[in-house]
Amino acid sequence: MEDKKEEYMVVKHNSLINARSDLIYTSNQLKLICHLIAHIKPTDTNFETKEVSLRELGFVGKDSYNYTRFKEEFLQLLTMPFQLPGTKGWTNWFSYLEYENGVIIYRFDPALKPFLLNLKGNFTEYYLSNVMNLKSNYAILTFELLAQARNQGYRNITIKEYRELLKIPDSYLNADILRLLKKVQKEIRERTNLQFNFAMKKMGKPFHSINFVLLNNKKVAGVTYELVTKIEK
Repeated sequence: MEDKKEEYMVVKHNSLINARSDLIYTSNQLKLICHLIAHIKPTDTNFETKEVSLRELGFVGKDSYNYTRFKEEFLQLLTMPFQLPGTKGWTNWFSYLEYENGVIIYRFDPALKPFLLNLKGNFTEYYLSNVMNLKSNYAILTFELLAQARNQGYRNITIKEYRELLKIPDSYLNADILRLLKKVQKEIRERTNLQFNFAMKKMGKPFHSINFVLLNNKKVAGVTYELVTKIEK
């Protein structure tokens, strides 16, 4: 009998998903963070020093350029501190990060223990393979926001909040955000187990919010969705 491949789960406190910051992560950086989070065991009480190869991460290429590029991206994480949700403190994702010959040696920062270890409630979990299959950072961040709403079946978010969470440039007009959402929707639909529709809603004349509904959930009473396909500038 053929052994089943182990399915790793990413488990994060919701405050990490909803946190605002000025940091702009690449898709590779987001994937690395998710991959290493998925290897935390439910019984872990502390962060240990571990190692992982690029081959395990699925990032490996056939030339040295890829190794150099990934090294630069990953080590950059040590220069990207962020504020801990609900506190005045700042931290990095890792207290130790080393990269050599396609192998990453790492240890999560202890300040992240309340957000990654022994979570009993107010957390989101999803299969790691979903994120690893995605290509853009916008798709990865949107997937996490919607995975958080799986039980509820829908999520409403203001356009301002969506801009802040995804670090969408101020130069993007509503029509640009609509095009972005359509690309994200297509990528998530084709590469993950999450399906959704969305509508951009007005408050008065201008568009104000985005309503997402997850299609693999039961109909949500009292919530109606009409897909916006055109926006006047």
